Amino acid sequence: MTKPAERKTSTVYNAARSNDRRRLLVALRNKIAAALDEGVPARDLASLSKRLSDITAEIAAIDSREHAKENPVVQAFGIGDQPIDAGSGGE
Repeated sequence: MTKPAERKTSTVYNAARSNDRRRLLVALRNKIAAALDEGVPARDLASLSKRLSDITAEIAAIDSREHAKENPVVQAFGIGDQPIDAGSGGE
């Protein structure tokens, strides 16, 4: 059995073969982030940054849906967490 420290980071190929959309998105996010950290040509910077942002939002949406499935209040009332308007001051 492989110890957690010995496990290799999921490759995009392996993630794609797993049929796990979240796992694939995480692998893509990490690959794009690593490429950005290493430096990319200026012509690629905007599109890769946009894609990184989009993938991060997709992962958050998947996580939110999973959280909603586990939350009995969300199931009972059919509503998720709502942002608090900090500007209202509760008045």
